[in-house]
Amino acid sequence: MDFHPLIIQLRAMQLVAGVALSLVIALVSYRIKAISLSGALEMIIIGTIIFGLGGIIFAVPLLFFYITSVILTAIKTSRKEIALLTFDKTGARDIWQVLANGGIPAVCAVIYFVTGNIIWFFPALAALCEAASDTWATEIGTLSRSTPVSIVTFKPVNPGQSGGVTALGILAAIAGSVLTMLIAYWLGFLEKDLGHFPLKLWTAAANCGLAGSLLDSILGGSIQAQYRCEICDRTTEKTIHCGLPTTLERGFRFLNNDAVNFASSLFAALVAMAIFVFGV
Repeated sequence: MDFHPLIIQLRAMQLVAGVALSLVIALVSYRIKAISLSGALEMIIIGTIIFGLGGIIFAVPLLFFYITSVILTAIKTSRKEIALLTFDKTGARDIWQVLANGGIPAVCAVIYFVTGNIIWFFPALAALCEAASDTWATEIGTLSRSTPVSIVTFKPVNPGQSGGVTALGILAAIAGSVLTMLIAYWLGFLEKDLGHFPLKLWTAAANCGLAGSLLDSILGGSIQAQYRCEICDRTTEKTIHCGLPTTLERGFRFLNNDAVNFASSLFAALVAMAIFVFGV
């Protein structure tokens, strides 16, 4: 790291700006009920790390993912409301959801700050592409009029069931990952350390994000905990449904949606890092 006094002063100002921006976004998000109190506190921490240590190149893709996620979540239809009955968590995002989507980019921002190596931006970007891809697939896919099929068994499943995919959801997954990458790619022209990376490496980050999103669906359709409601006979992620405890139908109890999201984000980041470091 460069410990020149001017550099230290600029980084301190960037960190203060990161705290202020994260605080404003968290407060607004909490006020509009897009995030819970625990989620808001976690957002301040992760936002400060990403904004304050990573700078604008880390911050803008994160903001794009978050703002579009809030907008898409706000879109409601009768079909989507039915799908929400299956989800473990709906409405305001909590601490674990924020950590699952922002934890890996935050770690990458810290390493980038310590080492000064811009290469750590790319696994962070891949993780954010995965988060956008998965969120867009869920929020837009549940609007589809077609019956979803399991990505594992290819059999029809109920709307909102983990591992279920539709053509609309897959297109949304591609769009979410690609647009997040393009936002970052545009910033690359403003950041001299990023400007020399070829387009194929940026595309690789988007592909890693999409692959992570598909892994999320595969894990969700195979080993993620799924429960059966004895009252309505619906397969759900909830441990309580229709006011009563549900019965584990398949998967591991400890592997809930947040754990699957985090694992998929980590996968996207690790594959991206392998590509950029080893050229595989």
